[in-house]
Amino acid sequence: MGLIVNPRGTAGSGKTEIVRRVLAAYDWQGPGRAEPLFRPGRTRPFAYRLAHPAGGRPLVVLGQYGGTCGGCDTIPARDGGLPAALLLAAERATAGDDVLLEGLALSADGRLSAALAARHPLHVLRLDTPPDRCVQNLLSRRRAGSGAGGALAARLAAKVEAERAALLRACEALRSRATVEALPFDVALDRALVLLGVAPWRASASRAGVTAGGGGGDQSSGGSRNRSVSPGSCPAWVSRTWT
Repeated sequence: MGLIVNPRGTAGSGKTEIVRRVLAAYDWQGPGRAEPLFRPGRTRPFAYRLAHPAGGRPLVVLGQYGGTCGGCDTIPARDGGLPAALLLAAERATAGDDVLLEGLALSADGRLSAALAARHPLHVLRLDTPPDRCVQNLLSRRRAGSGAGGALAARLAAKVEAERAALLRACEALRSRATVEALPFDVALDRALVLLGVAPWRASASRAGVTAGGGGGDQSSGGSRNRSVSPGSCPAWVSRTWT
């Protein structure tokens, strides 16, 4: 059975950037490296299945990463939304693939994630990026920069604070079923790569240029569940090789 790795954080914390760095470590844009997985009725790939750079378990990455928003947040309700994403994660982990998934809505989810963790090994990496850094990252995305008006910065600060409260509640609810660690960005990136069995030199290369930042984070864990389950009612998935 594969491992499910889930970076979590508020908007601007760097969770999408972590996945992009992992994708780079897997050389996912190389010829034949990524196999798109499609869901009937959706034109864009629902996920990508990547060959492991050292011959280990393949990695399935949920969602798209072509824009600012990434991961499960790019799977709208009309395509099944978060429930469909977690169904595919369960199916691929049962089949023996590792799975990497993240998203803002997922970061606040406890109920669906707890059901997933009851049947599959789930490792949550909660990003301990300081709220003020998250706000600055969000301002940069909007090209507002340091000269942005105080009203916008205040709205973003309130947004980040609300998301952080939801994130902490969800992670606390998952501790009895999943492994949950609170880590600064660089440590979380290295942790994800180690969990996925990627060589240290790839971890160093992936870390180059990261600006998400982070503060010191506490580290704690709960017990992962390792029981298998059949994919059951998972939707039909089709694939074709990326060229």
